[in-house]
Amino acid sequence: MEWKFWRRNKTDTAGGPGAHMSKLPGPKELPQAIGQYLVTTGKQDPDWVWSLRCVIRPREGERTFVDFRVFSPVQAGTRGVRITHFQSLDDLPELILFQGVLDKTNNQVRLHKGAPDLAA
Repeated sequence: MEWKFWRRNKTDTAGGPGAHMSKLPGPKELPQAIGQYLVTTGKQDPDWVWSLRCVIRPREGERTFVDFRVFSPVQAGTRGVRITHFQSLDDLPELILFQGVLDKTNNQVRLHKGAPDLAA
């Protein structure tokens, strides 16, 4: 029996197989580059875009790139779903409005079309 409950095991803290050993960040407001891309290039309504939230995950072996998923907190709340990190949306692809890769060095956004799997 493990009595030292305050010590962490070196297991996955993100909650899924193949996840990083570090904890994934929770939902946040859209980064400026993603919001601007959706409004200018994607021709989306600015008021709607800036009401959305984003979850990110760092890419393994690449320090400047992060995968992102954009979702509506209103839709998630209506369905009674709590989004806590990037992998929370793995089983809920219908809640993913936009997904892609953000290059943090030059703020370039690349959207993925189709399936929510970002393993590519």
